[in-house]
Amino acid sequence: MLLEKLKEQMDFTSHEKEVAAYILKHMDKIPEMSSAQLAQASFTSKATVVRLSKKLGLAGYQELKLKLVEELNQKNRLAWLLAEEPITDQSTYRDIIKTLPVLYDKAVTNTRLALDKNVMNRINNVLQKAECIDIYGTGISYILAQSAVFKFATLGMECSAYESINGHYLAARKDKKTIAFLISFTGGNRTVIRMAEYLKKATHNYIVGILGPHNHAIRDLCHEVVEIPNRDSLLSLDVITSFSATTYVLDIFFSLLLARRYEEHARSSLEMLACRDLLIDQAEADDEC
Repeated sequence: MLLEKLKEQMDFTSHEKEVAAYILKHMDKIPEMSSAQLAQASFTSKATVVRLSKKLGLAGYQELKLKLVEELNQKNRLAWLLAEEPITDQSTYRDIIKTLPVLYDKAVTNTRLALDKNVMNRINNVLQKAECIDIYGTGISYILAQSAVFKFATLGMECSAYESINGHYLAARKDKKTIAFLISFTGGNRTVIRMAEYLKKATHNYIVGILGPHNHAIRDLCHEVVEIPNRDSLLSLDVITSFSATTYVLDIFFSLLLARRYEEHARSSLEMLACRDLLIDQAEADDEC
């Protein structure tokens, strides 16, 4: 970048260093200055200004000014975006333990306010009749999918998480009533879009997208879309927001399924408790208490 090269001053002559120092100190003035004016202000020569511009890999001083304006705009935009971040380089442990619950709360609240009751009811109607639940994601959204699968499985549902399409598996199960959840924190993940295309064209799955706001390409491939907030954070805080929001949406569907299967689940829970000693080391459990 131009600003970095001006700061490094690699292979600059003493006069070129003076020009570079002036530019860095008066960056807001440079776009309005001619090469002659910059030379006079830095106590050098016009030839030095032109020579420095070319040493920086530019055609001349005019290109230097254009490049400087471009980088200044980027720098200002970055500063503005970072100013909006709840965590900065000044954040302490105490600040962070106060900030994170606020992020979680905002993620859940914003998602709840954006939910379309009719959409959620239509999805729930299909979910209640489904024989299988497939949840697709990539990277961290796949980890979230695995977590959701564990919850649904406790209700006795046949449920699996996938990072890619298994064509043979889908063909072998084509007659089963399957609801497929596709997770993309941005809404524009290319891998998830391709998975949606396959499911739409090659299966009879009921496809539900749990998607961030950039979902234009995938929306038409889904039977229903539940949109989740995405902060587009520079510091990867969008992962916290999106993870919390998606977990909340999947937990709603899990809870709806639990409510419908409450008595059945209660009976299976009692059967599990009868064999609790086989699952938990009692001595170790007593120690923890």
